[in-house]
Amino acid sequence: MVSTAGSTDLAKDLTVCVCTYNSAATLRECLSSVRRALPLSRLIVVDHNSSDGTLEIARSFGGEIFSEGSGLGRARQLCLELAQSPYLAFVDSDVQIVKESFFDEAARRLNDPTYGAVVGMGVGHAMSYGLPASLLLLRKWDFLGRVIPDEIDARETYFIQKRLDSRGLRTAYLADCIVHRSGFRRVKPEWEGANTRIAGGINAEELAFCFKVMVLMGINSGSVRNLAYVPISYLKFLRGFVEPERWRRLDRRNT
Repeated sequence: MVSTAGSTDLAKDLTVCVCTYNSAATLRECLSSVRRALPLSRLIVVDHNSSDGTLEIARSFGGEIFSEGSGLGRARQLCLELAQSPYLAFVDSDVQIVKESFFDEAARRLNDPTYGAVVGMGVGHAMSYGLPASLLLLRKWDFLGRVIPDEIDARETYFIQKRLDSRGLRTAYLADCIVHRSGFRRVKPEWEGANTRIAGGINAEELAFCFKVMVLMGINSGSVRNLAYVPISYLKFLRGFVEPERWRRLDRRNT
């Protein structure tokens, strides 16, 4: 059992991993929030050949820079391999952590051996769902070996969930932890649909789950317009699912 008396004690036991790709517009705010919560923890930044100021920002916060050229699946797997601490936290580069006690609370939750993951939910989000990696704490030893295939560029948490399921581990959710500022939502449904097909093949249960997630995301947004847009978003998702080779990569350089 790992000591979780406070973020100072937790620092040596937790590695924070941020996967980046031309993330300069949001990364400074993200890493500032990470350092406020965990000033001394190891920070790994796995970058997908960014061409903006991403790497300079990462270095200014003491990030250890690693590069990959395959996609988000390889980036997440590399994080799992590089972390040597008992706990590993994924933080998306467009996320700001507003609940600085998240890491302490999440680590305490993982002291319960029946849990294998803790998700930090968005501010004001009432509905929990799935395994979003925007803010996600895991135990390192639950994810030894190959977990995520290199060819995956989205829905990489499908494979993290499979590992949790194989071990009979549950996911806990902590409310009001983050603000998420994604800049890629206009084209994300096709991208996620394509990678859902690549990850799990043609699977009716997974398609139903993805529709449920979209509905819950619409409810969490608090916007009637967003909720009404769910059918259109799902049709875009299905377009990517039907044409995975066309939509499997998301070029964020021009988005």
